[in-house]
Amino acid sequence: MNKGYNKKDMEILAGIWDKTGSNSMKCPECGGKMVLIQVEPINDAYNAYIPYDTIIECTHCDFKIRAESFTILGSIKEFDTHNVEIGSWSPSGSRVLSKYEHVLDYELLKNLKKSGELVEFLIVNNQAIQVIG
Repeated sequence: MNKGYNKKDMEILAGIWDKTGSNSMKCPECGGKMVLIQVEPINDAYNAYIPYDTIIECTHCDFKIRAESFTILGSIKEFDTHNVEIGSWSPSGSRVLSKYEHVLDYELLKNLKKSGELVEFLIVNNQAIQVIG
């Protein structure tokens, strides 16, 4: 369920959550401050996680993005330049393997797979866009 977002749109969304702080929550149009609002959980029987209707809007201009987002705590099982497979647990405790398109750095994925480290992935519109923890 990509909802019409192309790779550039997903890179903009990833940039908004940039953990280095340089562009974190900064409007890509005017440079103003962005506000994130998670409206309500979305009932999705096919998703092992609970996605939220999420709105990200600028406090200075009319820029606004609406998306579905959630996080997964897990480790990299497989990846390539387009997709990543994450091993994790559902809220009920069952083991889950999830595959998503991604805009993540290839070297980061390689290092995470090698280490087997558990990290938190931000999933927006069914694409992995950030490693946030």
